[in-house]
Amino acid sequence: MDDLLTSRLCTALMRIGTKMATGFDQHFAALGLTQAQFRFLLAVWEEGEPDGIMPSVLAEHLLVERATVSVLSTLLVNRGLIERRPGENRRSHRLALTAQGGALLQQAVPRAIHLADYTLATIEPAQLLALSDQLNLIEARLRDYTPPEE
Repeated sequence: MDDLLTSRLCTALMRIGTKMATGFDQHFAALGLTQAQFRFLLAVWEEGEPDGIMPSVLAEHLLVERATVSVLSTLLVNRGLIERRPGENRRSHRLALTAQGGALLQQAVPRAIHLADYTLATIEPAQLLALSDQLNLIEARLRDYTPPEE
């Protein structure tokens, strides 16, 4: 096996991720959303029903830092797309979609599906299933990763 194969594959995944994020940003621009905001809203909807989702759980689900969730949640609260609800104690809170956030998500999801369908249209269904399995393995490995102490 090529000694650089894993490095090349990871670099390709990063390039694809960057291009997909840019494409989604352009696709969502008319709605005033970035792909990061869309993923955030979608995750709050998928994972947070009916009581909302804790920011730490959301960060883990999205594979982002808690600070990123904090910045995005402040922006989306200020836009009226999500709301902070009381958590288990007075120091915690949960994030939930507002009606306005749900309406915007309903407009954005068909655009996301259209772009996803276009992006993957040339791949056979069996290959898509295999790709999905492989990406799930990669994601699980990333979730388990702990950077070495320096």
